[in-house]
Amino acid sequence: MGWENWVGIVLTALMGVSLGLLGGGGSILAVPILVYLFHQDAQAAITLSLVLVGGTALLASLLQHRGTNVDWRGGALFLALGAPFSLLGSYASRRFPGGALLFLFGVLMLVVGAMMMRGRREPPADAPRDWRRVAASGMGVGTLTGLLGVGGGFLIVPALALFTRMPMKVAIGTSLLVIAGNCAFALAGRWDILRMSWVLLATLGPAALAGMLLGVRLCGRLDAAQLRRLFGMFVVAIGLWMVVQNAAGLLR
Repeated sequence: MGWENWVGIVLTALMGVSLGLLGGGGSILAVPILVYLFHQDAQAAITLSLVLVGGTALLASLLQHRGTNVDWRGGALFLALGAPFSLLGSYASRRFPGGALLFLFGVLMLVVGAMMMRGRREPPADAPRDWRRVAASGMGVGTLTGLLGVGGGFLIVPALALFTRMPMKVAIGTSLLVIAGNCAFALAGRWDILRMSWVLLATLGPAALAGMLLGVRLCGRLDAAQLRRLFGMFVVAIGLWMVVQNAAGLLR
C-alpha cells in the first residue's frame, strides 16, 4: 500500500474515534477519505461510507447502551419523523443555490457550536422527556439533512442536547442509533446502484471499529461539560471551514 492508503487508514480510525466519542463526524469525514485517498468514485464512496459509518455507529450505540446512554424510544421517534421530512428537504433543496445553502449551514454550525461550548446545568439522566420537543427536533433535523445534504451527528446531538435538554452522554448514544438508522434507510434507497469495494471495507472496517472502541472509552471517562466543549469546538471548526469554502462563491 502507498502512503495515501496508510494516511486513509489512520484518518478512518480517527473517524471511528469521533463517532464513539462525540456521536458524529462519520460521513462528513468518510466520503472525502474514500474519494481523495483511496480514489473511489462518488457513488462507490457514498455506498461504502454508509456501510462503514452505519455499522460502526450501530455497534457504538450498543456499547453506549451498556452504560444506559441510549434513549431507544426517543431515538426511534426522532428517526421515524426525520426520514419523511428529509425527503421534503431534498425536494426543497432543488430551488436554492447549493453554495448559499452550505454557507448558511456553516453559519448555523458556528452558532450551534458556540451554544454547545456555553456551560449549563446538566439534566439528570432519568429526567422526563418532552416528546413534543423530540418529535419537533426529528422533523427539523430531517428537513435540514435533506435540504443541505449533510448533517448526521453534528445536527442530531445539538438538537437533542440543546432543544430537548437530553443529557449530553445520552444525546451522543442516541445520535449513534439515529445515524445507524439513517444509513440503513439511505442504503435501501440506493439498492439499484449499490456497489463498493469489499476489499476496501475489510481494510478500513477494523480501523474504524478500533477507533470507535477508543472513542467510547474516552466518552466514558470525560464528564458532560468536557464533552460539550469538545463537541462545540469540533462543530465550530467545521462551520468555519464551510463558511470560508462557500463565501467566495457568494461574493462573485
